[in-house]
Amino acid sequence: MAGGVLIVAEHLERRIAPSTLELIAAARPLSRALGDERNARIAVLGHGVREIASHLAGYTLDVLLLDHPALAEYTGDGYVQALRGTVESTKPRVILVAHTSQGYDFAPALAGTMDLPLVTNCLAVDLEGDRLVATRRLLNEKVQAQVEIRSDRPIVVTMRPGAVKAMGPARGMMTVTEVPVTLDPSSIRETFVRLERPQVQDIDLSTADIIVSAGRGIQKKENLALVEEFAKAIGGVVGASRPLTDMDWLPKTRQVGQSGKTVRPKLYVACGISGAMQHVAGMKDAGLIVAINTDPTAPIFEVAHVGFIADALKLLPATLKELKA
Repeated sequence: MAGGVLIVAEHLERRIAPSTLELIAAARPLSRALGDERNARIAVLGHGVREIASHLAGYTLDVLLLDHPALAEYTGDGYVQALRGTVESTKPRVILVAHTSQGYDFAPALAGTMDLPLVTNCLAVDLEGDRLVATRRLLNEKVQAQVEIRSDRPIVVTMRPGAVKAMGPARGMMTVTEVPVTLDPSSIRETFVRLERPQVQDIDLSTADIIVSAGRGIQKKENLALVEEFAKAIGGVVGASRPLTDMDWLPKTRQVGQSGKTVRPKLYVACGISGAMQHVAGMKDAGLIVAINTDPTAPIFEVAHVGFIADALKLLPATLKELKA
């Protein structure tokens, strides 16, 4: 299947990362552009991870299992060494990697080691003839650009998490092929010590169905209590724009936007948020967007399905009163 799409799966503690399912969805149109939707494979690296490989085979993708004791824990050097042989043997047209801390660690190294073209943090990617066309944001998210790459070498692409809707439940079963791994453990420069999770557990905005986000329009930290009360009343959780998390009014885990969380809730209520492109990039795909802002020219109204030119500090109490009536 030379010339197809090779996806590099990401997993942690026997769980498949949501970004991997997004890559599978992104690979479908690429494969169709190459003439066959099945013209894609997914590489699973690790040790003792056949169960993960078998699960991914259910997404009607052939799975390449790269099993080696030195891959039991992630290291950039280990991934680059292991993938190099697979890329040379399969000769994919495109290599898809999630633009996560892990993906952005090894993808540039893989491209550099093999002298391959690299385009990072993409929102979309397609093939038009002999050109790969990648959509990405530039100039601090202020400009959306399409980048064309012409190459007869495999092109490494990192996709921004949340840019593509994740692939749905497994719908078939393909093969799992164990691939010989050429790897020198002594040449791996990193050493895995331990996995540490944050001590403070907070809400995962990416899984919330309803999000009520606050911006500078709420004026002072004390007014967050009103936003929290409203969010609770409608069964939602509180998010924030970057200025509020920069001021430590809310933790960084609550930040929505390009440098925070990308979310797709059923309902997103923006309270006093102007709608800078960086913020909009993280919430524009919500099912229903409601914007509340005193400025009728605020950019947030360009993406909102429902807009209120009003002060959130007055509209929220009035709405709460109606909800409690």
